[in-house]
Amino acid sequence: MLFIYTLVMFIFLERTIAHYTEQKRAFLQIACENVMRLRDVEHAIEAMQDSRALKKDERFLFLPAESLRIEKGDSGLDDSTLRTAVLSTLRSGQPITQKTGKTFGLLFSRHEAVIVTFPVEKKGRILAAGGLKSPLTVIYQDFRRVQKIAFVFVVITSCFFALIGNRQLSRVYFKPLQRLAKRAETYTDEDPLFFAVRKEDNEFSTLSASLNKMLERISRDKSVLKETIGSLKTTNLELQKAQNDVIRAEKLATVGRLTSGIAHEIGNPIGIVLGYLDLMKQTDLTRDEQNDFIRRSEKEIARIHHIIRQLLDMTRTSSDESKTITVRPLLEELVSVFSYQPSANGIVFESQFNADEDHVVADPERLRQVFLNILLNAVDAINSEPPSEPRIKLISHCSIDENGSYGKDGKKVIEIQIQDNGPGIEPSDLNHIFDPFFTTKQPGQGTGLGLSVSFMIIEKLGGTMSVSSGKEEGTLFRVRLPLAELKDRVIEPMDR
Repeated sequence: MLFIYTLVMFIFLERTIAHYTEQKRAFLQIACENVMRLRDVEHAIEAMQDSRALKKDERFLFLPAESLRIEKGDSGLDDSTLRTAVLSTLRSGQPITQKTGKTFGLLFSRHEAVIVTFPVEKKGRILAAGGLKSPLTVIYQDFRRVQKIAFVFVVITSCFFALIGNRQLSRVYFKPLQRLAKRAETYTDEDPLFFAVRKEDNEFSTLSASLNKMLERISRDKSVLKETIGSLKTTNLELQKAQNDVIRAEKLATVGRLTSGIAHEIGNPIGIVLGYLDLMKQTDLTRDEQNDFIRRSEKEIARIHHIIRQLLDMTRTSSDESKTITVRPLLEELVSVFSYQPSANGIVFESQFNADEDHVVADPERLRQVFLNILLNAVDAINSEPPSEPRIKLISHCSIDENGSYGKDGKKVIEIQIQDNGPGIEPSDLNHIFDPFFTTKQPGQGTGLGLSVSFMIIEKLGGTMSVSSGKEEGTLFRVRLPLAELKDRVIEPMDR
């Protein structure tokens, strides 16, 4: 409103100045005609002043064509701007309207005065020219008085409309919004209706209906989502149980393959113990000989106990609890197990444990199952086509990736390599070596799940498992596991 008021005031001011200028031009024409009639400029100016037609602060100048200058009005002083304008009209014969000077006007700086000129002609000949310089300050003063009154009116009107507008906005928008906000704060899932807006709230009633429909859809979708989540939890538990069953079954199958070899190893010391017992039945033995037979028997029984304990360790059910363990003792234990296997007779196990750090967080039973599967496959591969010098290498070291940092995300990893010098794996089979139920062995000699289960266990530990093979270099398995952080390196003893 203030902008509109200011714009109207400026338009009205310009029109007033234009009308004022036209009045002064008409007055100048009459004054010039009176001067020409009286032939005396001073008497004409005095007459205009007496009649108050010429204001005190106005300047009038009249120049005949044959004269350079006629003295001006009451002050006798030349006004160079007015004189220049009159001389220009005298030369061109065209009237001039010119604004000059600067003074404070309405809000901004405005022109101080206006100059108008008029040529006196007769039969197309310029006889003289007159000019009048009139100040505009009187108009500005009048407008400033009006401006004060108008400003007070605008302020009062604005306050009035602001009160009316605020009341209307409050009724149409604010109060419905407050009701909606209050309802939202107290809303619960059990409420059948969320947004309740009165019919007179116009657009808000439509908005309320739309929001209620949206919340109904969200409520239905939420129920479906809860059912889906519950179903997924049940399915996930069943899948996890099935996965554990598969790992358990493959573990028992692997241990079963070891049992046949271990049974032979147990049979030998039992026969030795029985032989010593028969010798001890003789009555002519000395005390030293009896003690020697007893010590030998105890040694063989201890050997049987050690073999059985290792077999029980292999068959122990995993607790699915990860803890910090060291890799080297676990690998050394597995190598010792194969010393009782007839299938591994003649195979040289070479160990190069170069890793300066080998602490990992894992379930020891499952990690033992992984390396046992790899070693059994290596033994079977060598026995299928025995080389001249059968050999299995176990190497461990800290691995560095291409970026120069250890492992994934800058973490150190330990890499365990198990390599045999058997016939290797066919290139066509290499891409399927970790697929479930894939096996190149004869029926009844393998389930095809060993490497698949091992791959799954290593991935669950955050590591990787890969294989490479060639006819001359045999088969190489690489297992990479993230090393335990320093704060986690509290080693818990593995149960026996």
